[in-house]
Amino acid sequence: MSYPLSLLLALLLTEAIEVSVCLLWGMRKRDLLFVLLANVLTNPLVNVLYAIARLKTPLPPALMIAVLEVSAVAAEWLVYRYAAAAKRPFLVSLTANAASFGAGLLISTFIR
Repeated sequence: MSYPLSLLLALLLTEAIEVSVCLLWGMRKRDLLFVLLANVLTNPLVNVLYAIARLKTPLPPALMIAVLEVSAVAAEWLVYRYAAAAKRPFLVSLTANAASFGAGLLISTFIR
């Protein structure tokens, strides 16, 4: 699979999972546009930065992933707090990202 296609599939999976989690948290449907936009900004950036970091730094992959995922949670938390009407924006961001990250890990174990 080509790298651009894998980025697109990762984004689509992330969108589906994180929108679902946000709905479970009770976010209004009109605020889901902010969820989609936040993921369009953070997901490809996290994936590309991870690929670059794997090539250019001696840091352990788990550390790189942790730093990038914490950054994504923080960025999305700010969007959910100030732009969307999430009642618990940090928990929404954390659980949505944990769910999509976990799904990605699960899928990657089967396609490698």
